[in-house]
Amino acid sequence: MNQIYSFDGIINWSAYLYSITLMMFGLFKKSALPDRPLDAEMGKIIENNIQWLAGVFPDPQVHERKIFLPTEADFPIAWSGMEENARQVLSIVAEAMQLEQHLVVLEFYNNGMRELDMGSSVTFLEDDPDETRAAGLYNEEDGKYHIALDIALLNRPDELIAILAHELAHAKLLGELRMEENDEKLTDLATVFFGFGIFGANTAYQFSQSHDRWGYRTQGYFDEKEWAHALAMMAFLRGENDPEWAKHLTSQVRKFLRRSLAFLIANEKEILGDK
Repeated sequence: MNQIYSFDGIINWSAYLYSITLMMFGLFKKSALPDRPLDAEMGKIIENNIQWLAGVFPDPQVHERKIFLPTEADFPIAWSGMEENARQVLSIVAEAMQLEQHLVVLEFYNNGMRELDMGSSVTFLEDDPDETRAAGLYNEEDGKYHIALDIALLNRPDELIAILAHELAHAKLLGELRMEENDEKLTDLATVFFGFGIFGANTAYQFSQSHDRWGYRTQGYFDEKEWAHALAMMAFLRGENDPEWAKHLTSQVRKFLRRSLAFLIANEKEILGDK
């Protein structure tokens, strides 16, 4: 940019007028800080509860916790659609959550399938909005954690991992008396904190299509933006500005994560408070 003042202190009027013109057209605007990527109330809930989890479960510290990936290295399982696969997943997730596996009773049930025949070649596959169908169930009995899984999950490994992590997170929060009342969203956040958030995020919304039908499934208690914000909060607390593990997210969730992470980094003092 031309100097407004020359070296001898005399105003350079041409430079002055040039700068005024630039300002009029907004060319000297400061780059705006990233906008909050989702509803402020929900964003705060996610940010505060991830920090709460870090305080309740301090060992290992956040930056030392493993982020589990959908890879053979993290899940060395020969997937065959058998119940044994779920028990292998249980072993991996329980160890990561520091749960005693012998206290977990794993069972299976059949949720069935639902199709809506529209009388044409097109069939819409989606859940009945007036009926809740759970892919996993949790309860406590005789000092043990009872978890029941929809048997259909055995053929969908990523969903199986996400659901099993969610049900075991109930054991950490309710079973270990970390909270008095059930909170499904906090339970989903716990799966992120314990390292299994990629699976919940990637299976939150799934679309499928073939020559004569299309359909979608939703899973979990967050949408893709909310999952992404939770994962971004974990990356933020771990000091990861560009987490390597993000490449394992779907393209949509990865895009949302980058927006959330940019916001969190730009607003560090507000997010962390006096910490």
